[in-house]
Amino acid sequence: MDFSDYKGIYVVAIPKYGEIQKVTGELIGASRELAAELNESVSVVLVGSEIRDKAQELIHLGADFVYVMDAPIFTHYDGVAYQKALTGFFKEKKPNIVMFGADPYGRDLAPRMAADLVCGVTADVTELSVEPETKLVVWSRPAMGGNITADIVSPDFRPQVGTVRAGTFRYPTYDESRIGEIIDVPVHLGLEDFGTLLKEILPEISDDNPVEEASVIVSGGRGIHSEKEWVQLHELAELLGASVGCSRPIAELGWEKQSHQIGQTGKGVSPKVYFAFGISGAMQHLCAVKADVLIAVNRDAKAPIMETADYAVIADLKTFLPLFIEKIKMIKSEKQ
Repeated sequence: MDFSDYKGIYVVAIPKYGEIQKVTGELIGASRELAAELNESVSVVLVGSEIRDKAQELIHLGADFVYVMDAPIFTHYDGVAYQKALTGFFKEKKPNIVMFGADPYGRDLAPRMAADLVCGVTADVTELSVEPETKLVVWSRPAMGGNITADIVSPDFRPQVGTVRAGTFRYPTYDESRIGEIIDVPVHLGLEDFGTLLKEILPEISDDNPVEEASVIVSGGRGIHSEKEWVQLHELAELLGASVGCSRPIAELGWEKQSHQIGQTGKGVSPKVYFAFGISGAMQHLCAVKADVLIAVNRDAKAPIMETADYAVIADLKTFLPLFIEKIKMIKSEKQ
């Protein structure tokens, strides 16, 4: 089929509480890398109510164009209304690639829109690349319980659509000198275009220190053998102003919240510093960690993570953790 009319990379941005979500910036950064290989432009479709003042921020993060759908009808998310607005827009624009964050909005909206556009969706993507010969996007995602990574392409349909996990790509550098174009898109929707009737808004259970937004993460795995030892990780994290992360076995034991599980079947993270205590470094875990500095502590010198780490410490956690905590306390008290 001839897809020569389908051009451009589009990121769908749905603000949360009126603020641009971190995953939107990450997707813009990822789109810029794809755009360099494909010679495409990067556009953001910003959908919400009273959000036009956020458009310039998206230009500074790397967007060439920002299409703004700003209307009171978008005050609260409704899958049907958003679906109708975006489907009409994308039928007109004919994008090559469309990206959503793999959050509750994107996981609901991407398949709705794809059904209307008659194309597929690759969900929960953790890696992006381009096939050199075909110039197709390769959407990579965990499969079979996280034991393998599946590479998915869409040669026969357009647009190529995927939802991408938060924390998978680095947040781009904010550049106030970047110039782009902001375009207002008229919205012609009424109450008859809604799929649900909003009766009540229940406050969500907030996470004071989510791993996907943390600049420092203290994470632990199988090498921590008791819940008493696990409490020490929380003590260390508090001293460092860090978030606590974990590998899958720890979350399954119930020692840490499921929302703090890091890996193919958990969250993707991109902190400045990542401490890995007793984590072996299996592919299912490390593929979700994009840290500036990775510090691993493990008694097994041959653990895979020791080769990947920027700093590798061979030590027994039973003795290392208490000593490390005391050392941090000492350093902090000296600075006060």
